[in-house]
Amino acid sequence: MIRKTSLTIFLGFIFLIFNYTYVNAAPYLATNYFCLIDKDSGQVLYEKGQDELRAVASTTKMMTAILVAEYAKPNDLAIVSIKAAKTPAYSIGLKAGQEIEVDELLKASLIRSANDAAVVLAEHVASDEKFFAYLMTKKAFAIGAVNTNFTNASGLPNDEHYSTAYDLTVIGSYLLNQEKLQKIVATPKTTFAHPSYRIPLDIINTNKLLGNYSGANGIKTGTTNLAGNCLVASAKRQDKNLIAVVLKSHDRTGDCRRLLDYGFNNTKYIKVIDRKTAFKTLNVNNAIKPFIELFPGKDLYLWEVGDGVSIEKRVRLNYLIEAPIKKGQKLGHIDIYVNNKFFSTIPLISMEDNYKKSNIYQWLKENLFY
Repeated sequence: MIRKTSLTIFLGFIFLIFNYTYVNAAPYLATNYFCLIDKDSGQVLYEKGQDELRAVASTTKMMTAILVAEYAKPNDLAIVSIKAAKTPAYSIGLKAGQEIEVDELLKASLIRSANDAAVVLAEHVASDEKFFAYLMTKKAFAIGAVNTNFTNASGLPNDEHYSTAYDLTVIGSYLLNQEKLQKIVATPKTTFAHPSYRIPLDIINTNKLLGNYSGANGIKTGTTNLAGNCLVASAKRQDKNLIAVVLKSHDRTGDCRRLLDYGFNNTKYIKVIDRKTAFKTLNVNNAIKPFIELFPGKDLYLWEVGDGVSIEKRVRLNYLIEAPIKKGQKLGHIDIYVNNKFFSTIPLISMEDNYKKSNIYQWLKENLFY
């Protein structure tokens, strides 16, 4: 009895040794509102409070720049209005009546976070900043940032001006797909052709990760008393491009650094759905073959994070299927949920024909005589 017990304990000990997998603990962050995503797939890798409505300060200027890039030409001359010249700090000191190229204003807005430059851009595109903010909200919704509402182009405090950590990852990802804007937000230091000075001013990016974190390539900071310290940060290493967002953080640079480290060091790519493996078998009424196998329309890969990610596959099918069935016909869908949130839909298709019983001659012809 003693020997048997000892052997059991010994084998259990060996099992623990050979099945132990080291997992880095999730990082401690100085905020309760953050989100980390893989840019290419949009998959959320780690989050807390990602859907909480928050003031977002100058991270707003990402959407300002997106609209300007789509509606204005780089060398357009924008005129500074009296209203724009009176925009509260931080401003870059523009004066009413001055003319500045759109590209220069984009640099001042995205790199130095100048509020007055953002207002000049908004008025240049839409004549009125409030109408421009309306267009910003509509654009945000169109690209998937559905919990966002803008009331101005700069991010100055307003109770009706808000977004979420997740929505900012969506907006940041969209901005990075615009080559011109991507280059601007990745610039640590440049010059601004200020119309009040004979020599261009040096402007330094407010994003401290640029030049100090491997692979950092953007995007935008934001600070107000209401919003606290905010940062949307992007970094790319080999095949991974991650975007981290922190809101109302006591250490926005350190928090984003820790989030990005966690994403780069604790993820691996796994195949979740294989298009070559039958996913479902269905009965087919009035068919030569009484059943048919359904295959996913494509492969699906996801990032597995830390000790795993919750993946749910929900199938939508019409179980009352009648022949004939054509090869390539869509007969259902797989809805993929990651950590209880919808992620993607993949069609389920037939990989072969299945004729009606009355068409047996056609089936024999194709399967026996050729």
